[in-house]
Amino acid sequence: MKLKTQHIALIFVILFSACTPKKNQYFDTLLKTENGIFRGVEIGNSIAEIKQIENIEFLIDDMPDYLYYDYKLDMGNSYTISYDFSDNKLYEIELAAYFDQIEDANQIFKDFSNHFNKIHGKGKVEDDGYTAWRTKNEKTNTNIEIAMVNDSKEYGYISILISNLDY
Repeated sequence: MKLKTQHIALIFVILFSACTPKKNQYFDTLLKTENGIFRGVEIGNSIAEIKQIENIEFLIDDMPDYLYYDYKLDMGNSYTISYDFSDNKLYEIELAAYFDQIEDANQIFKDFSNHFNKIHGKGKVEDDGYTAWRTKNEKTNTNIEIAMVNDSKEYGYISILISNLDY
């Protein structure tokens, strides 16, 4: 009897994992961590805080109000991330991801849509093709918009823009 129960439990585990949609291999790298609004970052962070979170090896531009990173994923796939500051407080994040396969961009777009829908509720699809979520950072009482677009034509391209709406 005990063996039969174990078999049934094992079958449910296998079925559950088979039915769970697989995320694109690049999703976790782009997201980096579940902490913060994105990549462990919060709107309002200082330049020094961002430099501790991101990898200094990939820092391309380091200006008083702007940081720009250029990361390679693998052959033909990369992403950039820029941070804009005012008075040493982050007010905008932009990630642009480039893929040699449009299917990768399509799956990443779906994965991030599901991720943001789970956290912030269903996103609103705008006329310009962007999907947007509005949220409030409880720590800083800041109104934030997350906007994402899949602009894949000849190659895969997605962009995620996170902005302080109170700026």
